[in-house]
Amino acid sequence: MKLDKHLGNITPFGDSLLVDPKKLWRWYHDSLSGFLDPQVVKHRHEHDFIIKEKGVKKTIRVPIFSMADMGEDMAIDEKQIGEEMHTILSNRQTGKIALLAQSIKAKELIELLPKFNCKGFFVKSITRDLSPSYDWFCRQVFCNSMHVADKFHIIKDLLDSCQDVRVRYRQELLTDKRLKYEDFKKQEHQRKQECKESKQPFIAQKFVYKETKATNGETLLELLARSRYLLYKYPNDWTISQKERALALFKQYPEIEKSYNLICSFRTWYRKENIGTHRDEMQKRLQKWYKEVEKNAVMEMENFKSTVERNERMIINYFVKGDTNAIAECINSKIQRFIMTNQGTRDREFFYFRLGKLFSSAPQKKF
Repeated sequence: MKLDKHLGNITPFGDSLLVDPKKLWRWYHDSLSGFLDPQVVKHRHEHDFIIKEKGVKKTIRVPIFSMADMGEDMAIDEKQIGEEMHTILSNRQTGKIALLAQSIKAKELIELLPKFNCKGFFVKSITRDLSPSYDWFCRQVFCNSMHVADKFHIIKDLLDSCQDVRVRYRQELLTDKRLKYEDFKKQEHQRKQECKESKQPFIAQKFVYKETKATNGETLLELLARSRYLLYKYPNDWTISQKERALALFKQYPEIEKSYNLICSFRTWYRKENIGTHRDEMQKRLQKWYKEVEKNAVMEMENFKSTVERNERMIINYFVKGDTNAIAECINSKIQRFIMTNQGTRDREFFYFRLGKLFSSAPQKKF
């Protein structure tokens, strides 16, 4: 049935069939989908498990567990559905979901280890973010796999590090403006009291904050606020106005220029053209980048460097085959679109049921 593989809203189907969409939805929910079939209901919670947390029993929902969707190349990521965080394990070759569990904690997910049997041994690579929970879970379940850090998350953290320098300077200016305004209020209050005591008329004055202007004519606050997007681009991609703004920004804040140059060099090191280069060579180039970060001594970039050093092996594994978590991000986007076009997840069990039909090869009853 088309509705089983349809991400969108049911309304267009009702309109095309000249049937009230609400009535069509009830038909699909109660009869056509097989959701209420006794065999489906019987196996609905077969993979759920119970744990004890501070003496209280807690049920962890596992709506999807499909060993048929396990493969050599897997991806793991988190997704918020409703108010709960879920772990999604997907096959990068087929785009199917092998596991959907209502937990992101390693101590809870590890309870699923016996269910994987020997399937976990055949996984050759697993892409993931830098979450310690997923690190432990993947090491226990996929002990023969190569862990690859997701490039998207690494580049995001890199760009955020440069933005943090810009935000730091902007917050310093805003703090200075706030403190001067507070001093002005105190002076006005004192002047008002003096006028009251001397029985003189009090004329309130307007607060004036004199801002320094950059070489392009913008105030420093405007310059920092409007420079956000140019820091995401390479210099060759800047517009004419962004080039002028960048010159003014780097002249006023040399530390931002240092950070920007460092992120550009790291992105050049991380580009896909280097896939297949020997890991020793990539590690050698990365060591040079470390030295540049230490030489420039920008706190935010040193923090990012520390993250890279702690996960260096996993990051360099990207250059073996160029594996990324793109399929997991794509599935997350599709699930979000499915949630938005189907009025949320109020009927959670039916939502999980439809999700299994859309994204899993787990056997479903045919009608």
